[in-house]
Amino acid sequence: MKKIWLSVAALLLGSNLTYGYDTEFPSVFAADPVEQAMASSEPASGLTPKRPQTAVIRAQQTPPPAPFIPVSQEAPRVAQIETAPFVTHSESMVGNNDTYVYAELERINSELQQIRKDTAKPNPKTSWSTPKLAGRLHHDLFTVSQPDGATPNYKNKAGLNEFRVGITGNGYEAFDYKVEFMMVGNGTVNLVDTWIGAKNVPGLGYFRVGHYNIETGLMYMGGSSNTTLTNFSPVTQSFNLGRKFGASSEHLFADKRVRWIYGIYQGQNTNVTRAVQADNQGYIFNTRMSYAPYFADGGRKVLHIGGHYSYVGEKSSHLGPPSAISTFLGGTNFLGQSPLTTGAITGINHHHRGGVELAYQSGPFRVLSETFIADFGKAGTARGTVAEVSYFLTGENRVYSLENGVFVGLAKVNRPFRPFKCGDWNLVDGMGAWQAVARYNYTDLGDWRDTNGGYQHDWTVGMNWFWTTNLRCIFEYTHSTQYADAGRSHQDIFGTSIRVSW
Repeated sequence: MKKIWLSVAALLLGSNLTYGYDTEFPSVFAADPVEQAMASSEPASGLTPKRPQTAVIRAQQTPPPAPFIPVSQEAPRVAQIETAPFVTHSESMVGNNDTYVYAELERINSELQQIRKDTAKPNPKTSWSTPKLAGRLHHDLFTVSQPDGATPNYKNKAGLNEFRVGITGNGYEAFDYKVEFMMVGNGTVNLVDTWIGAKNVPGLGYFRVGHYNIETGLMYMGGSSNTTLTNFSPVTQSFNLGRKFGASSEHLFADKRVRWIYGIYQGQNTNVTRAVQADNQGYIFNTRMSYAPYFADGGRKVLHIGGHYSYVGEKSSHLGPPSAISTFLGGTNFLGQSPLTTGAITGINHHHRGGVELAYQSGPFRVLSETFIADFGKAGTARGTVAEVSYFLTGENRVYSLENGVFVGLAKVNRPFRPFKCGDWNLVDGMGAWQAVARYNYTDLGDWRDTNGGYQHDWTVGMNWFWTTNLRCIFEYTHSTQYADAGRSHQDIFGTSIRVSW
C-alpha cells in the first residue's frame, strides 16, 4: 500500500512540474547545446520535465538571424538599428516578407544618401568652399588726466572703437579671398580688406591683388585683434601706410623660415568707400623680409628678425605725401588727438620709409622691438622706436606664423574662464590667461618744431585677461610726455577694453 501511494504522489508531482514550469516561463529558450542534446535523447514519458523539450522545439522554430546587408560603408550600424523591428518577430521573416525587408533597407539607404548629399561640404579641389564669417568687436574706454589749465584740454572717450564683419574662403586648391567692411561711429561703412590671392603662381609665388595692408612692421601686420594692449604702439600708428589698392608677390624659402614679399600700390588712401580719387595718385613700392633662425615647439620658442622698406612717389607735387607723420595720444587714434605732427609737407615728390624688427619668444616670455624712419629729404627726417616686454602668468604663449612672419593669435588658453559653470556647483571654473605687459615708445618729429613737431615719450604698463582665445579684457595705464617749442606737457591715460573676434 505504501508503494502505491508513493507512485501516485510521484505522478502528481511530475505533472505539476511539467505544466507549471511551461506556464511560468513561456518565453525562455534553452541556449545551452548540452541541455538541448540531453532533452532530445530522453523519452517523452515518465518524470522528465518538459522545459528542455519545449526549449528545443522553440529554438528550432526560431528563424536564423537575417544576413547582414550593409547600407553603405559609412553607416552600416544605422541600417541594423532601423531594421531591428523587422527581425524581432519570427513571422516577419517567413515566406515573402524578406522582400519587404530588402525594400525597406533600400528606402533607408536612399534617404541616407540624400541627407549626405544635402549636407556635404563643397570639395575645395573642384569648387569654392562655403564662405566663413569673420569679424571683431572692440569696445573701449579711455580717461585722460592732465594738469589743470593745460592746453589743449584732451577729452575722455568711451564707446565702440571698431566693428568689422566679413567673409573668407578658398577653392580649387589654388585661391583664397577676403571681403571685410568696418562700421564706424558716424554711420559710414569703410572698406577694409577686399582681395583675392592665388597660390604657386610661376615666378610670383603667392600672388595677391586687391585692397589690403602694406607691410610696414611686425606689430602692425599682426592686426588689431592681436595687439598686445588696446592699440598698436604709438610709432606703429604713426609710420604705417595703411591699406591701399595694389598687387604683391610672396615667397617662402628655407623650410618657410625666410619670407619675402614685394608689391606696388596706389599712393592715395582709399579706406573710405566713398573717398574722392585724385587724377594723379602716385604709387608706393613696398618690400618686407622676415627670418626665423630659431623656431621650435610649434612656435612657442622663436627668434624673429625682419625689415621693411617703402618708396612713396607722388606725380603731382601739390598732393603732398599720402600721409603726414603724427603722434597719437596714448597710442590710440580712438581719442582723435595728435599732440605732435609734421603738418602738411610740401615741396617734395617722393620720400622713403623703412624699419627693422627684432623679437624673441620663449614660452610665456616675449620681448620685441621695432625702429622706424621716414626720410623726406630737405624737409626733414622722422624716426621712432618701441620696446615691449610681456609675460603670461598662466603659462600660455602667442602663436608665431612662419607663412606671415608675424605673431598672430593666442595659443590655447590652459584653463578658460567660465563664470557660469553649474557642474559640481562651481561658481568659477578656470581663471583664463593673464598676460603682464610693459612698453616704452619714443617718437622724434624734431625737424618740424615750427609746425607743432617735437619729441614724445610714452611709458605703458598693462594686463591682458583672456577668457578664451578670442575674448579678452584689457587694462592699461600710459604716461605720455611731449617736448615741443610750446614747452613740456604730459598726460596720464587710463584705458580699458573688451574685445571679441570670430
